[in-house]
Amino acid sequence: MAGRNKIYNEEEALDKAISVFWEKGYDNASSRDLQKAMGIGMSSFYLAYKGGKQELFIKSMNRFFSVYPSAVLTMLKIVENPIEVLRQYYYAMADVDGMFGKFGCYFSNAIVQIGDPDLKDLAIKHITDIADAFSEALLKAKKAGIINPVIPQELWSVYLLNLWTGLNTTKSIEKNPKKLKAVIDFSLKVFE
Repeated sequence: MAGRNKIYNEEEALDKAISVFWEKGYDNASSRDLQKAMGIGMSSFYLAYKGGKQELFIKSMNRFFSVYPSAVLTMLKIVENPIEVLRQYYYAMADVDGMFGKFGCYFSNAIVQIGDPDLKDLAIKHITDIADAFSEALLKAKKAGIINPVIPQELWSVYLLNLWTGLNTTKSIEKNPKKLKAVIDFSLKVFE
C-alpha cells in the first residue's frame, strides 16, 4: 500500500512553525499550536515528523539558518569591508519593531530556553557558524588592509557572539533604538 502524498508545502509549513516557536518558545509551543499554524492534522503531523515536536524544531532551526542569515552570509563573501554589513545585521537584531526585536534571536532563545542537549548543540552550531563567517570576512578585510582591528583575532568570534547575545537581552530592557544603534556602532569600532 503506497503512502499518501503530502498535501502541504513543507517550506511554508516550516515557516509557520518557526513563527510559533519564535513567539512561544520551544517548551510553550504545543503540538496542537504547531499543527494549527501549519494547517495540518495530527496524523499528517506525526507522519511528517515522526520525532514529533523535537524533529520539527530541528527542521525549523535548519530552515531558519538557510533563510534568515543567508543574504548576509552571501554579502560577506563579496564585500571588501564587512563592517557595514555587520552593522546592518546587528541593527536588524536591535529593531524593536522587527521579529528579532519582538521575540529575540531564534538561536539564542533556543540556547537559553531549551534543556535538550541535542537541540541546544544545534542552535549553538548555527549561531557559531554565523559568528565564524563574520570573523572570516573581517580577516579577509584585515589582510587586504581595509580594516585594522584593535581586538586580538582569537577573540573576534567570542566578541561578536557577546554583542549578539547581549543585544538579545538588552533590547528587552532598553527600548530606545538610537541608544541600541549607538552601542552597536561603538562595539564595532574595535574592528575599524
